[in-house]
Amino acid sequence: MGKEVTEAAFNAFAATAMPRLRHLAYAWCQDWHHSDDVVQDTMERVYAAWPRVRRGGEEYAYARTTLMRRLISEHRRAWRRHETASLAEACSAPPQAPEETGPSTERLDALDLLRLLPPRQRAIAILRFLEDLPVSEVADLLHCSEGTVKSQAHHARRFLQQHLTTPPQDSEDSPTSPEKRFPDGARR
Repeated sequence: MGKEVTEAAFNAFAATAMPRLRHLAYAWCQDWHHSDDVVQDTMERVYAAWPRVRRGGEEYAYARTTLMRRLISEHRRAWRRHETASLAEACSAPPQAPEETGPSTERLDALDLLRLLPPRQRAIAILRFLEDLPVSEVADLLHCSEGTVKSQAHHARRFLQQHLTTPPQDSEDSPTSPEKRFPDGARR
C-alpha cells in the first residue's frame, strides 16, 4: 500500500510539474523534442529520489534544480548529440506561420535572443524572469553569489531590452550592417 501511495503522489506531482519544466527547458534549448527528453530524464531522477524529496516538501524546487543543472551540464560537454532528421523530414517543407506582430512575436524574439546569452546569463535570466525566483534562490541553485546573480541578470536584461527595442534596419539604408554587441562584451 505504501508504494502505491508514493507512486500516486509522484504521478500527481508529475502531472502538474511537467508542463512548467517543459517550458523552462524550451526557454533554454529552443527545441520542444529536446525539452521533452530533458524533462523526462529529470523526472526519472526525481522519481529515484522521491521518498527523500517528498520528505523535504520542496518537490518542484528539487525538480527545477535538477533540470537546470542537467541543462547546464549538457551544455558544458565538449561533444553534444546532434540528431539528424530523416530524409522525409529533410525533404518536406516546414509549415509557414502567418506574419504577425505583437506580444507573441515579441516573446518568440525574446526566446531567440536567450540563445545568444552565455550559459550562466541564460540560466539566470530564465530563473529570474520566467520562473520569477528571488536572487537568493537563484544563487543557491546555481552555486554562485547573490552579487553574481544580480550583475548577470542586469547584463541579460540590458541585452534583451537593447535587442528587442531596436527597430530592424533596412539593408538599403546602411551599406554595411553594424556590429552587434553581445552580453559578454564581444562584438560579432
